[in-house]
Amino acid sequence: MDQKDILWGLTDSNTMEEVREKAFALIGKIRFMPAATVNEGRPENRILDFNRLSDGNLYFMTSRGKPTYEQLCKRPQLVMNTLIDERYSLRLSAWVSETTDQAVWDEFFKLNPGTKEMYRKNFDIVALYRIDRGEGEIFHLYANERIRRLRFAFGGEEIRPMTYRITEECVGCGICQENCVERAIHQKDDGKYYIKEMDCDDCGICYTKCPQADTALICRLKEQGET
Repeated sequence: MDQKDILWGLTDSNTMEEVREKAFALIGKIRFMPAATVNEGRPENRILDFNRLSDGNLYFMTSRGKPTYEQLCKRPQLVMNTLIDERYSLRLSAWVSETTDQAVWDEFFKLNPGTKEMYRKNFDIVALYRIDRGEGEIFHLYANERIRRLRFAFGGEEIRPMTYRITEECVGCGICQENCVERAIHQKDDGKYYIKEMDCDDCGICYTKCPQADTALICRLKEQGET
């Protein structure tokens, strides 16, 4: 596979804004995506229609009479994930806000005249939301089960960290590199190793093989008490 065909040619030399722009463009093209909210501590999922408008932002609507609206009032957050062309995926965790900007409403419903007609008996029940801030990832499983991923954040949020990292306690034995099936672990000039996140499957095999696990190779989930 040509390098330009892997993850649409994006690499870790691209800026976060370029990665976010690709993700937003994809969502705007796909439009209909599964999106989860939180209901009394439990996830609930449905399909929402995401429209990318001329200001570059993503918008969606719901009815104030639906559980989705009630859940967003309590916690205005969405988690989205979808498959693209079989081997690509896109994940986004985002915070949203309701908008009353008339220009946005006009543009949104010009693109969605059928939805406007659907709510013609009481258009006041419609709530229109904008995606304001969040973090996500675009992922490509390509030839020979190799992977490439890029994470991004926007609106002041931080990128979700990878699960495993190699510290300065690394002794340079190379066992992690020998066991990395994605060839994501490389040696630095000082003999220590590092993980190239773009190529990492985040599987944890390196952690299970490292003789200095928990010092030279750290599991973030274990650090945070999530395991």
